[in-house]
Amino acid sequence: MDGVNYTVTELMTATADAIKERLGGAVWVDGEISGPRESRGHFYFDLVDRDDKGAVSAKVPVALWSRTRTRVDQKLRDAGTVRLEEGVKVRIRGPLELWLAGGRLQLSMQDIDPAFTLEALESERERVLALLRAEGLIDRNRMLTVPAMPLHIALITADESAAQADFMHSLVESGLPWQVSLIDSKVQGAGAERTIAAALRTAQRMNLDVIALVRGGGSRLDLAVFDHELVARTIATSTIPVFTGIGHEIDTSVADVVAHTANKTPTACAEALIDSALDIVNRSEAAWADIAEIVSTTLASERERLARSARHAAIGARTRLTVERHHMIATTARLSRALETTVKSERQTLDLFAARLSAVDPVRTLARGWSITRTASGTVVRHVADVSAGDTLVTTVADGTITSTATDTD
Repeated sequence: MDGVNYTVTELMTATADAIKERLGGAVWVDGEISGPRESRGHFYFDLVDRDDKGAVSAKVPVALWSRTRTRVDQKLRDAGTVRLEEGVKVRIRGPLELWLAGGRLQLSMQDIDPAFTLEALESERERVLALLRAEGLIDRNRMLTVPAMPLHIALITADESAAQADFMHSLVESGLPWQVSLIDSKVQGAGAERTIAAALRTAQRMNLDVIALVRGGGSRLDLAVFDHELVARTIATSTIPVFTGIGHEIDTSVADVVAHTANKTPTACAEALIDSALDIVNRSEAAWADIAEIVSTTLASERERLARSARHAAIGARTRLTVERHHMIATTARLSRALETTVKSERQTLDLFAARLSAVDPVRTLARGWSITRTASGTVVRHVADVSAGDTLVTTVADGTITSTATDTD
């Protein structure tokens, strides 16, 4: 049989020696943490590379033994920003060892370079910003119009978090009638970018005025999710204006850059919305005050004009009454004189008629010897034909009446 023959131990030992000879001991390795876990004080994870589609293209198991972990943890605490968590890109140092009994290679972690992680975060941030600029997405959400009274808000944050409490407290204190729809979401750690993007898409399907994406303060690593391309792209293409309130005072996340309005804290985000609503309230109140002042001024002017008109009317009425009174007195005098003349003329006419009437008065006629004969029915006898034989006749003379019976007519 051709070739060298090995036992398993000999093969694995030769392989371990070859690795040690090839690498020369401990090496620095760059990669992304995947599947971190603890056991009996030791810390294990896989260090992976990913292809353009995010699939794992290579990996190596890593073991951080408890005896070394204390020193590594202290170095991380001193850096203040890096933790060994899912998805974090790290540069670690240690020898690649072959575990003979287990039959697998494993990197024994002895050291870490926190600066590498921060540089990787910044590099990824710049890559995402450059990509969004090239696609014209940086200002897309900012071009959307915020309603005059943005009272219906979708709040995206971790439920029962301090960020939620601070945001809601500010809204309640404003006294305005807000309608807030809370969409619970992870805001840091592995997979947080997917839950934030899903929450943003959910909010866009609701009848809302504004989306508020908030979280409290944290380290650069804690806030790395807000630099993620998926989160930034979802904000940039949102059909509803997005207000951010991410708790950092120095750095600006990519989410802030593409949002409609960026604020430093959840409270500041709430206050920005309050200011927007109160601006309309104040302008409305100012408009009503202007209207009230115009109405008051107009009423005062019209009241004065009416008073002047009333005074002029009163003076005119008094003048007219005086003129008419004089006219009435003159007319009355003329009528009185005319009436006196008319009465005198009519009296003379009446006297003339009375004289004429007296001349034909039957009493006076009877006194001169005349008489008047009537039938029994009172009809004056003027003709012979008015009387028939046997009729009773009544003759009136000056001093009385005579009753007779007609015996014949001729």
